[in-house]
Amino acid sequence: LALEDSDGNRAVIVTADLIGLTLDFSNRVAATIGKRYNLPREAILLNTSHTHCGPEVRAMKKDFYDMPDEWRPKIDAYIAWLETKYVEVIGNALDSMKSADVSFTTAKPVPFSVNRRRPTPEGIVYRSGPSSYYTGGPRDDIIPVLTVADPGGSVTAILFGYACHPITLNVYEFCGDYPGYAQRFIEEAFPGATALFVQGCAGQLVPNARFQIEYAQGHGRSLAVAVKEAVEGARIPVPGPIRCAYEEVPLAFRPLPPRAEMEETARSGGSTEKRHAKLLLERIDRGEEIDMTMPCPLQAMRFGDDILLVGLCGEPVAEYAERIKAEYLTHKYVWVAGYCTYEFGYLPTWNVWREGGYEAGDALLNTPFPGPFAGDVEKRVMDGVGRLVMDVTE
Repeated sequence: LALEDSDGNRAVIVTADLIGLTLDFSNRVAATIGKRYNLPREAILLNTSHTHCGPEVRAMKKDFYDMPDEWRPKIDAYIAWLETKYVEVIGNALDSMKSADVSFTTAKPVPFSVNRRRPTPEGIVYRSGPSSYYTGGPRDDIIPVLTVADPGGSVTAILFGYACHPITLNVYEFCGDYPGYAQRFIEEAFPGATALFVQGCAGQLVPNARFQIEYAQGHGRSLAVAVKEAVEGARIPVPGPIRCAYEEVPLAFRPLPPRAEMEETARSGGSTEKRHAKLLLERIDRGEEIDMTMPCPLQAMRFGDDILLVGLCGEPVAEYAERIKAEYLTHKYVWVAGYCTYEFGYLPTWNVWREGGYEAGDALLNTPFPGPFAGDVEKRVMDGVGRLVMDVTE
């Protein structure tokens, strides 16, 4: 979706049914588009739905999962092809812009998203299974809907969001999961329109019914019905201006444990812990410097006076949406997206970090990173968001 205001300010939002992108990939795409179309980095937002039934595009995962050797070059070839497609679709959108009416609304909540971090009687929070998902805790059930129509009133594009892991299915088959079905059903309801799904802060949020294709279709149908009703209802115009900002904030990791402790983990830890410790020790023994920080790309886009879109990287937990919406009430609508630009793993708040568990840092053991983030992760993210919001509202 390419948008341009009356002053010539542009913004591009690209969505995809993929598990996530790397920062190098996103920046290469942005650099190519910047050169060809004179579009600044902050004006390009790339979001993925995080479907687990899609191609793997994070090459680093090849070192952490057992896979046939012949799969590895296929991943590299797919990534190269995908980069050309991103550049192509962005170029096509920029080249074919026409006069349009842009409007915004929110759909009625569709609460099929539930929390997998469940407090036990002892107060411990853990990653629970489908039989014990937690209906309490933070969620973001609001469905933002941006509608683009031609001057005659025909809908040409619908950008909509929701916050929930697309893991209804657990199969080795290509499928967009509930976001894919929602987009299909919306496009059937509005022939000729393109539906684009934006994933929200879904770090610990999962569908309340899983493991059957009918559930994925049902979740998608309920989301599509809500979006259709919103598009056919009252909407506020979004006349512009467009303002964009981007920053890569450094996040720090907790210090590495002593070597003796890492060696003990490599000998007697769990399978994931063993593999992670061994890989780190191998890198150290090769003389590699372990980077104890990583870039966290953040974005803000303002559409008119009322709409603020904040794009977070990684898999941000739902508390980020709650906090950002609460802190920026000067905007009538605040839309918080996750899984933008760089999907490295979970992005915890301080509270989730303190509680521990999968989203707090355990999941990073499946990555080349040295370990969980330091305890100031939320402060660094929110300080960065604050600077970006100020940039787009001045």
